[in-house]
Amino acid sequence: MALSDFLVSLLTVVGVYTLFGLGLNVKYGFTGLVDFGHVLYFMIGAYVTVVVAMPSGAADYAGIGGFALPELLSALPLGGFIGWLLAVAVAMTAAALLSLLVGVPTLRLREDYLAITALGVATILHSVVNDEEWLFNGPFGVREVYQPLGGAFPLSLGSFTVNLVVFGLPSVLALGYVAYRVVRYVRPVSRDAALFTVAGVVLTVVGFGVTTLGGGAVVAAGAAVIAAGVYAVSRGVRVAGGFGRPLALFAALVFALWYLVMPAVTDSPAAVVVNLVWLFDPTTGANGAVTYSRFILLLTGAFVALAYLWCERTVNSPYGRVLRAIREDEDVPEALGKPTFKYKVHSMMFGSALAAAAGGLWATHIGFIDPGQFTSSITFFAFTAVIIGGTANNKGVILGTAVFWTLRTGTRFLDDYFPAEYATQLAALRVMLIGALLIVILYYRSEGLLGEQTYDTGVSPRGESSD
Repeated sequence: MALSDFLVSLLTVVGVYTLFGLGLNVKYGFTGLVDFGHVLYFMIGAYVTVVVAMPSGAADYAGIGGFALPELLSALPLGGFIGWLLAVAVAMTAAALLSLLVGVPTLRLREDYLAITALGVATILHSVVNDEEWLFNGPFGVREVYQPLGGAFPLSLGSFTVNLVVFGLPSVLALGYVAYRVVRYVRPVSRDAALFTVAGVVLTVVGFGVTTLGGGAVVAAGAAVIAAGVYAVSRGVRVAGGFGRPLALFAALVFALWYLVMPAVTDSPAAVVVNLVWLFDPTTGANGAVTYSRFILLLTGAFVALAYLWCERTVNSPYGRVLRAIREDEDVPEALGKPTFKYKVHSMMFGSALAAAAGGLWATHIGFIDPGQFTSSITFFAFTAVIIGGTANNKGVILGTAVFWTLRTGTRFLDDYFPAEYATQLAALRVMLIGALLIVILYYRSEGLLGEQTYDTGVSPRGESSD
């Protein structure tokens, strides 16, 4: 897989789980509902989207569904795509109604009691989906996943130059914008902190290079060099007086080395160009084209943008202030005449609907679903991402999800730099890295990387200044 294809896949996963995390943030971050069963609505969204859009009589499928909604609307312009969007809407509605059924008897519980009950309900329904083949084909899953606009891709405008300008230029601009924001963020870091951070990057890269030579002693030496690099970065953090900017600089340099410098050294300068125009695949067809995976990324990005705008509008409204008041002390808004139980039910339904939309996108991206993809660990991954980025901060959800899934999924390329016999240890190491990062963040910055966002008044609900 080319690095640009890997980047597209990683960004799609980050987008799906950002949408999932935004739903959790509505419940937990803004309303204070600890829902350990949030993955239930992710699963419902995936299955309902698939069975509503799937044609009847699908091979190797014995469950309910096959309503072929896109096929019914195929006579309309973009009818198939509209049918798929309606299938996602049906899934969001189903998840919201299910959360209503779950929430009415459970939302009167508080904190850990609610969390345990929600987890129990999710575990029961997951077992039902897994064991009852008549429902959604049980453990065999669903392989017939409708691909909206799948027949239009790969999409080419006919000329390589036109394709490069129309599809490739936005890719370069996107990378340039990210680089600009990173430079602005890390500019205040001191020279000494920057030097320590750069030294850490160099030592880490050299250490990985040494490990590729193989042999137990050589791998140990490479690990020692990597440890020295980590120590250099920690020194940079100490000099800077905080870990945010040095780690951002470290991550940016590692990405640039991996994504731009290494291909130029190991392959050719043309590989760098391919990576720069990552939304456009110049190797597909005679004149290059936009592949279907890139379309799914753009579609996911559109869903995330709409969900983010909706969440921002909601939490900055009087309605959102009531939700935050419920989180802080439910008795206060109750005493002021606010129907807090109704607000909590609404929050549960809204957050579950966003999780269902994420499930529908996940099924479309993967092209196959089974119950094993919807374990309770997915919920805890989302909690981890929300905590890393900053609870009750929608931008923090995006950042935390990107950090978490880059560590979990993006670090798989490290397998190429170690002997095959260390694959099991590397898989465990990735999990340990995530745990260590969470510990460091909670120790040095308990409010997360971005902290709780401020609101229209310029003061957070806990009375902290936005300065």
